[in-house]
Amino acid sequence: MAITNGINIGCADLIGAGGIRNILIRTWKDTDVVLYGNTSTTHEVTSIKDGSGSATWFNYEFKNELPALTVTAARENGSTSYECSLTFMMPDMDNGKGAALQGLMDTCMMVLAVGNNDKVYVLGASQKYENEAEPVRNQTYVSMTGAEGTTGAGINDDNGWTVTLACKQWESLRTLANGKLTLYTNAGSGTGTSTTI
Repeated sequence: MAITNGINIGCADLIGAGGIRNILIRTWKDTDVVLYGNTSTTHEVTSIKDGSGSATWFNYEFKNELPALTVTAARENGSTSYECSLTFMMPDMDNGKGAALQGLMDTCMMVLAVGNNDKVYVLGASQKYENEAEPVRNQTYVSMTGAEGTTGAGINDDNGWTVTLACKQWESLRTLANGKLTLYTNAGSGTGTSTTI
């Protein structure tokens, strides 16, 4: 790919908000169809469907201002890889959160991290080395790489699980195209779902 554009920084870039406001997780399915957009100014996922229909995502709520998404690029033997890591804290170590962690443990996942800047970051889907057409998981899927629970020592200490989800991709992190995500509306019951097209 040739370099055809530079980068300009505008006022909105300098005052944009950091942080993550929504985390959506789903299991990769053999029927998933992911479409990508590549131009001189876009590097995005244009659609994520379960077969020909909308894909369902499950909302994972967290304690505010603690989630963080980091991407680290490294080049070795002529190949560049991107290590993506998303960390968030679920307050209160209860049975429901313990069961959710068990569900994440051995699952090949896709993750959407919605930033406070309205960008929707896609983890676990990569056009390079993709295998969506085969009855196997995409080799860049997200997995749970760590979880730490604590009750804290004092009354004012945090009680909960800190979860780390990670994946290794061979291209820079993509964002989901605008208008392709409908966020959940039935929050509070633990079953709030979102959809992508």
